[in-house]
Amino acid sequence: MSYKSILVHVDLGDGAPSRIHCAALLARRFGAHLIGAATTGISRFLPPEVLAAGRGPLAARCRTLRAEALQALDRFSLLARQEDVSSFEARLIDDDADGGLPLAARYCNLAVLGQPDRMVIDPLSPTDLPERVLLEGGHPALVMPGSKYSPRLDGEVVVAWDGSAGAMRAVAAALPLLRQARHATVLGIGTQLPATCLEHEACTALAAWLERHGVTADTCRKTRSDDPGMTILAAAVDADADLIVMGAYGHSRVREALTEGITTTVLRWAHLPVFLSH
Repeated sequence: MSYKSILVHVDLGDGAPSRIHCAALLARRFGAHLIGAATTGISRFLPPEVLAAGRGPLAARCRTLRAEALQALDRFSLLARQEDVSSFEARLIDDDADGGLPLAARYCNLAVLGQPDRMVIDPLSPTDLPERVLLEGGHPALVMPGSKYSPRLDGEVVVAWDGSAGAMRAVAAALPLLRQARHATVLGIGTQLPATCLEHEACTALAAWLERHGVTADTCRKTRSDDPGMTILAAAVDADADLIVMGAYGHSRVREALTEGITTTVLRWAHLPVFLSH
């Protein structure tokens, strides 16, 4: 498996250039087609005659939103050319971000998104956007830190492992990145490991599986913690990692699984990219 089509969410925020740089790096590395997608925030349920009329405050606001999205796409195209991406396109999506991006992500191998700022209410970048893209897009996502960040994605990786099917899907989906990494550390976390299987044995089994797939890996013993999300982040700091790979952890209900618990903690506080799969 490789990433032959990569989607990156672009807007006028401060974190967008770093996201574009990361997506461009991956596009060059894997020979992928890069799609820069900007959403206007204009709901697809808005009656077409409202926009066709071209009058009134709502129509004026829609023109402003579309102009801002086009400006973000112009910046994407400029950066993509500067990054020497051989195949790219700028795509304007007349929709809310949480409606348009998941649909666009269905036709890509990987979506590169920004870390949500859960302290700021922004309808163009909802705080649960990564979760929505994972749930409805059907493909993994790479969530970049909200601040400016220069990605390497070829050094140390921390793989959060609880023995679940979701975690295995994340590891399998991340294999192209893991093969590029200098080293991966398997960190036992969570409570999904089989009762008959010791945590260390399960982590060792995954490390051996990774080795057979061309990834240099070993295991890391951890201290039991009531806050697994912070444990993952602390392990990433200790390892000087430049990537975390994890499944979408949480409760049994699909929605709760992505909006509460470990995933939310990691996405909120991570200062490095997080690769997620559901």
